[in-house]
Amino acid sequence: MDVATATTENAGETVKDELAEKCQKLFQAFLEEFQTSDGEVKYVQEAEELIRPERNTLLVSFTDLEGFNQELATTIQEEYYRVYPYLCRAVRNFARDHGNVPLNKEFYVALEDLPTRNKIRELSSMRIGTLVKISGQVVRTHPVHPELVSGTFQCMDCQALIKDVPQQFKYSPPTICRNPVCSNRSRFHLDTHKSKFIDFQKVRIQETQAELPRGSIPRSLDIVLRAEAVETAQAGDRCDFTGALIVVPDVSQLRTPGVRAETSTRMAGGPQGFESEGVRGLKALGVRELSYRLAFLACNVAPTNPRFGGKEIREEEQTAESIKSQMTEKEWEKVFEMSQDKNLYHNLCSSLFPTIHGNDEVKRGILLMLFGGVPKRPQREPPSEETSTSVLWEIPVRPRVSS
Repeated sequence: MDVATATTENAGETVKDELAEKCQKLFQAFLEEFQTSDGEVKYVQEAEELIRPERNTLLVSFTDLEGFNQELATTIQEEYYRVYPYLCRAVRNFARDHGNVPLNKEFYVALEDLPTRNKIRELSSMRIGTLVKISGQVVRTHPVHPELVSGTFQCMDCQALIKDVPQQFKYSPPTICRNPVCSNRSRFHLDTHKSKFIDFQKVRIQETQAELPRGSIPRSLDIVLRAEAVETAQAGDRCDFTGALIVVPDVSQLRTPGVRAETSTRMAGGPQGFESEGVRGLKALGVRELSYRLAFLACNVAPTNPRFGGKEIREEEQTAESIKSQMTEKEWEKVFEMSQDKNLYHNLCSSLFPTIHGNDEVKRGILLMLFGGVPKRPQREPPSEETSTSVLWEIPVRPRVSS
């Protein structure tokens, strides 16, 4: 059958994704049937908390999913970006069955406990759309903004409403009016009151020093956070991000100096959205260039290593007992042995810059700055977030040559 004929025969019909719908049913059955060792359904209590207005994300352990249905877990891992909207629908149905939630409230799912962790350098086009976990250090965070995820448009010709138009990381109006007697393709108005928005934040991470190959420059990657995942990572944190590698148009490359003839010609006809489609070049000459870049759509953020004072996300403060529980027996014995040394302070000062003689006061000051101190906690004021930072560097000195 010709492709054009098949398209004409299926015009006006909604194409169903049978694999994704099957995953939705199996995932909802997992939420309703998975039990703990005590015989209680694990995710019922967490679903009841979704009634609260500020909650909209259900945290699910991937280990539990593998133990319940290995085939379902494999499908979700390989086709994560494809089936993710259907998993959110399963969470919505599960929450409505166990609580009185508004009909227009959207729910999301966050997966944790993924067994494997990948480095930023290991991400390639082969992993686009699959469920992966990466680690890195946050170097920059952007403010939280509302993002349009599902738009409701009104046709300016026949006044028909077109609901639930998905947005692909850019403003995406309908391609054609759904009214059979209307052929409008460009004149649409966004109805913001009936559209769906979600919290959106962009975070940039970078390779850690331990993962960086010798003589290489650290690579960075943009992370897209949504819903409850926003504001969970701050600059300087080392976190694990669970989600999918995606491809988005690189608008910055299309706006670089040097006007391109084809782009200018197509944009002169009006705002058709070509400036963000990521494709440029002269089609007549057979030269087409794609301007896309990789990004990471994360559904869950967790600290990489909260040991030795590193804070867990949503945790108030690290205590001595919690730090001891995170240390091995050998590490604890070494710390205890150092604490019994009467000359510990002097030995630590002497270990700094052993090739430089004297300057004991300077060494003590640097040592105290490296170790930090007790945080300020005023009684009538909020606790201070200021922390001392010490940066050490070496300035090469050029010897003088006497004439």
